[in-house]
Amino acid sequence: MTILIVSIVAFAFGFIGSIPLTGPIAAMVLSASVQQRHSVAVRIGLGAALAEAIYAAVAFWGFSTFLADHPVILSAANGVSALVLGALGVYFMRWRPTEDPGTTRDDSGRGFLLGFTVSILNPTLIATWSAAVAYLYGRKVAAFTPFDALPFGISAGAGVAAWEILLVALLRRYGSRFPRRTLTWLIRCMGMLLVVMAVSAGIDFVRAFQHP
Repeated sequence: MTILIVSIVAFAFGFIGSIPLTGPIAAMVLSASVQQRHSVAVRIGLGAALAEAIYAAVAFWGFSTFLADHPVILSAANGVSALVLGALGVYFMRWRPTEDPGTTRDDSGRGFLLGFTVSILNPTLIATWSAAVAYLYGRKVAAFTPFDALPFGISAGAGVAAWEILLVALLRRYGSRFPRRTLTWLIRCMGMLLVVMAVSAGIDFVRAFQHP
């Protein structure tokens, strides 16, 4: 029963936490879908889901306590995130749809790798999932054990994947109702938001060394 509760909660966290269109994966999924590269968009989402599953499982295993004892890791995570989010933000701020949105099988394969790489190089997800696990521990939702880390991670990844698949399905069905220019500027605005997030992570990185 404990594993079932843990799995349901993890799935809900993964699904609901992925809904806001504020991260790099959302921007990549949206940009691929705008160009009718729906299979690539799905694979980007699935790659990201796998990375989040890993982070969620590690966090459940007790990584939040490890972070508390080693704050330098979180500081390093902020530095890496600033670089990754900043680069992606600049790219999407200048994004424009291609004239030929054709998709090849190789594109789809790279889509999965791209989604996984961007998410696994966003180590602030460690802190995010650690906070989620700490919240669940504090509310005593279930009698958690280290052996539940695997189903927690799998269910969290499944929740992320479910939302990404649903998002692509919605964009495939209703995306044509929105002018491409409007969608283009939406993606560029998401790029601006990523730059803001990068600056925030960079400030936290610098402050950590100014006030150790």
